This record gives sequence, structure tokens and C-alpha cells, in this order.
Amino acid sequence: MSSKLVKAVAWESSVLGTIYKQLFVHPRPIPPTVSLAGKTAIVTGANGGLGFESARQLLQLGLSRLILAVRSEAKGQTAAEALKNEFPIADIQISLIDLADYGSINAFADRCWNLERIDYVILNAGLQSSTFELNVKTGHEAVFQTNYLSTVLLLLLLVSVIKEKKGQHRTDRPSVLTVVGSDTMYYSKLEATGPIFPRMDDPKRFVKFQQYLDTKLLLMMFISQLADKLSPEEVLINVCNPGMTAGTGLGHDVKETSRTERYIAPLFIKALGRSVQAGASVYIHALLMEGKESHGGFVSDWAIKPYASVMYKKEGKDLMERLWQETMEEIQFSSSHGIAASLF
Repeated sequence: MSSKLVKAVAWESSVLGTIYKQLFVHPRPIPPTVSLAGKTAIVTGANGGLGFESARQLLQLGLSRLILAVRSEAKGQTAAEALKNEFPIADIQISLIDLADYGSINAFADRCWNLERIDYVILNAGLQSSTFELNVKTGHEAVFQTNYLSTVLLLLLLVSVIKEKKGQHRTDRPSVLTVVGSDTMYYSKLEATGPIFPRMDDPKRFVKFQQYLDTKLLLMMFISQLADKLSPEEVLINVCNPGMTAGTGLGHDVKETSRTERYIAPLFIKALGRSVQAGASVYIHALLMEGKESHGGFVSDWAIKPYASVMYKKEGKDLMERLWQETMEEIQFSSSHGIAASLF
């Protein structure tokens, strides 16, 4: 449905539109009849902020089994204990994953094969940085690595696991995977020509915060194409956006900031930012409420919203084709499962 909303791009990407959405658009409640009893969910980046709160909201709906995918075992255990105290009947587990390490991602996916079922996935982990940093294990810039490459690899691996399990145990509903994106993709200035990966890894082209915007646009571009190759009857995927949210912890990796970023931005977020509870509820809405219309789409403000304007243009479609090719070459290299050859 996002592909049909080109006329709404101007409003969604405007300053006035952003202010209106932040102040006057409010969460849509989940119907009281919704129950997640017997279901299993995976949430990455779940030890705090939006990830923790979205996990909590799933448990409030009666979720039976929750896998908290975290980088730090200590923080994961603390989060799990807090949730177990509130939801003592639920089966709450932690599983370690480091999105900076392809080996860790593959190992996490291997463990997921041991789960009887996977009904819902929230890929929430992300990184924001104001300085260029190279991931020495992969050779890619750190924000690009975490927000795009590693997220896409994990997504594809989990889709593969889910498809196999669906073949073994038929269910009446598709599994749903939502990947956390951002409406900041509307402001990306990513060039539409030339190779993509070398540009994202070039320290001379690195602009703080712009890299974050660009990775969120790339993520939306890839998932919109992936959805075309997957049946929403089997696996439904979308991108969700919590909006400007206070107290999430995003940006704690930012080391160098200007006076505006240190003093003005926090005031802006305090005035317009949603609560963590409201932001996380967009994740739950994307999982449970939009259905097949959201397959490959962008869910924001508790509704399906348009793509970034470039995705409706020829140069954007050409960019998306190059992105797919470059990404699948990287995935084939980084996956221990030959995922590119076996998934489609």
C-alpha cells in the first residue's frame, strides 16, 4: 500500500507535518480480543528503551514465549528478570547477538532453528554515531554495518528459518517481522548514481547523522523489494517507525556534538517527543493490526505511510536494483548458510 501513497510524501516529510504528527496523532489501542497465547516472539535490542517496552507490551497481550536478543548478557539478564517479575507465567529467555559480528548473527540464527515456532519478530537494534568508525571484522562503516547490512542478514536468516518451520507446521496466520526504520529517511540525501557500498564506507563522504538517515532509506528500499519475493500468506514483513521518542537511548554512541545538538535538540525532543510506551506501541501495531496491506510497506503513526520520494522515481528504482545486487553479494559472503541461493 505504501507504493500507492506518493501524493502524501510532501506532507509526511514536511516540518509542519512532523510537528502535527508528534503532537496530535495518538496510539490506536489494540482490541481487547487480541491474545498472543501460545505464540513466540523475538525482539532484538531488547534490554532497554523501545525494545524492552515493546517486549513488555507483547507480554501484556498474553505472549507465551519471548526471546530477548541482546549483546550484553548482564543487561539481558536484568531485563529478563524485570519482565519475569511482572509476567511470571511467560517463558522469557535471553539469546546473545552482536550485530557488529557476522559470526554472532549466524550463531543466533542457528539457535533459532531450535524454537518450535516463531510468530513475531521485532528487529529493533540500531546505531547512531557522529564519527566515522570502521568495523574491522567486516571492513564496513559501523552505522552502515549495524543499521543495514547486519539487520538485513539477520532478517533473511530468520525468514529462512520461519519458512522452513511453516512447511513443517502449517498455521492459519503468517509470521510477521517488523524492522525498525525511521521517517528521517524522508530527509536522506543519498546520491542516486554509482555504487552504493563504497560510498557508505568512504570516510571522506561521511557526514554525521546523515549516515543514519541514509541507512534507514536503504533499509526501506531493500525490504520493499524483498516483500515482492515473499508471499504475505507465509511471511509478512514491514518497516515501522516509532517517531521522535524521548528516553530511548539512541544516540548514546554519539561522541562529538555541537552546542545545538547538546542543548537545543534535547529541548526539541522534550517538547515533541513521544513516550517510550507510545513509540513502542507502533511496533505492536505494525505486527498485529495492518495485515497484508503493510507487506513491504512503511508503518508510522499507527498507519501505513508513503515511501521516501526517491523510491517513486526512475533513478530511485535504479538505485534499488543496484542495492539489491550489492546486498545479496555481501549476504552470500557473510552467511554460513548460503542464504542468497536458498531463500527464493
